[in-house]
Amino acid sequence: MTSYQTLEYSKTGAVALIRLNRPESLNSFNREMRTELLGVLQDANVDTGIRAVVLGANGRGFSSGADLAEGFLPGQTVEEQIIDEYGPILSLLGAMDKTVIAASPGIMAGVGAAIAMRCDLVVMADSGSLIMAFSNVGLVPDGGASWLLLRHLGYQRCYELMAEGGRLDATVCLAAGIVNKVVPADQVMTTAQTWAEALALRAPVALREMKKILRQVATTSYDEAVAIEAKAQKVCVDTADAKEAMQAFFEKRPPVFRGE
Repeated sequence: MTSYQTLEYSKTGAVALIRLNRPESLNSFNREMRTELLGVLQDANVDTGIRAVVLGANGRGFSSGADLAEGFLPGQTVEEQIIDEYGPILSLLGAMDKTVIAASPGIMAGVGAAIAMRCDLVVMADSGSLIMAFSNVGLVPDGGASWLLLRHLGYQRCYELMAEGGRLDATVCLAAGIVNKVVPADQVMTTAQTWAEALALRAPVALREMKKILRQVATTSYDEAVAIEAKAQKVCVDTADAKEAMQAFFEKRPPVFRGE
């Protein structure tokens, strides 16, 4: 198994477990962590034995954001770093065939919060918070955080959070739909893993197509959404899993989905 310097990676049944592992810096993202996270997500995505992924963290929080002490490569601009080093991670999280659940044991800030919100589902500690402190140092949110937060909060509340460099506690995040579940900090990872295991029993093709639908229809018309759904439905109807589900229904037993 590959050895990682900034992550922990393991598999339990059909679930891949990833933990950010730089707790001394509150899991701030340095170049090595960005490289390792992209690689492990790519590996999990092509692993046919994996049906769901949990992205958690060791220590007091999910991530404090970028490691500001590291700086840039020679001649590299901040724009290039965001596009070249964070962009592939954020793009892959949205494009993966697997369900990805973020598990935040405390704060999630900056681009760390953007990465958590880019996942399909989020479990957050009841003592945790989401922090957008960019304006405190004369910067703007990045990693797609503005796009994600605008859709949850609306313009005025989103601008207030960003302009004031503020934070949202777990209760507010839950009410706004930014996170799905709020639990005690020591239960975050087990809650996410249990949820992932339950989702791994469901039809993989259907979950994959649902994810693709939701990622597409955010920027389409209603009529275009109907067409996108219809195309995905044809993919699902033609699977062995759909036939198995129908047979299981008539036989009054739980279906066994194989992703075929």
